[in-house]
Amino acid sequence: MNALRRAWEKQHGFGSVVGLAPSAVAAQVLGDDLGIATENTAKWWQNHLTRGDTFKAGKLVIIDEASLAGTLSLDRITALAAEAGAKVLLVGDYGQLQSVDAGGTFGMLVADRHHDAPELVDVHRFIHDWEKTASLDLRHGRTSVIDTYLGNHRITDGDGEEMIDAAYAAWRADRDTGRVSVLIAETREDVTALNARARADLILEGRITPAREATLAEGTLAGVGDTIITRRNERRLRTGTGRDWVRNGETWRITDVREDGSITIRKPGRRFGSIVLPADYVAEHVDLG
Repeated sequence: MNALRRAWEKQHGFGSVVGLAPSAVAAQVLGDDLGIATENTAKWWQNHLTRGDTFKAGKLVIIDEASLAGTLSLDRITALAAEAGAKVLLVGDYGQLQSVDAGGTFGMLVADRHHDAPELVDVHRFIHDWEKTASLDLRHGRTSVIDTYLGNHRITDGDGEEMIDAAYAAWRADRDTGRVSVLIAETREDVTALNARARADLILEGRITPAREATLAEGTLAGVGDTIITRRNERRLRTGTGRDWVRNGETWRITDVREDGSITIRKPGRRFGSIVLPADYVAEHVDLG
């Protein structure tokens, strides 16, 4: 994506590429790839209405994660770009989850223009060849692939409590060997219970300091060392440099808990870039991660 941006700017000038995505987190990822400031589609449209932000002829408008963009949002932005003489490039996976709003536009466009819609077909994320093929079958909804996963011992069955225990044990085994593993549950109640279980183990291991704790949404507690997820975009909460801000769905590590219930957070693995979350935000829009 960065190479595309540089190639386009070489012909059309600096600042001739606009990067958009349906969510703030996706826009940040796109911005990191492109090497430019990006925005989520809803905020960009708001800026268009309130500040007059628009497109110009010769601009390239890249909308990433296009399958997650609502039909109305895409229609508004593409119509504005067409009127200005700008080019729109939709990037995404039509086999992914669709938009929360009325969607399906991206998949429809790909189906209608399959002859000139470039598609990446090589899978690089798996070690085993069978899993590369199986992932594509799963993506296209071929239910027979379930037998392939069963045959390779990738599916375990049992009652709800047994599966929760098995999933937690597998996650903990991965964590103890240094692997980055994601534990997913069906309901918010199960997620809350698993987070509390993991936190209790981390406290016993001395990885989390429970001396002072803040109350999060759902009534859970968190202290220094805990991993959390912010659940609401809040542009006013920024790092000291102002370059980064709090986005919905982002993961953070708590570095300090204050007496008033506010917390200091930082991106995992980073030494700088702290943000203070007020107690009311913590209590309403923060979950254990």
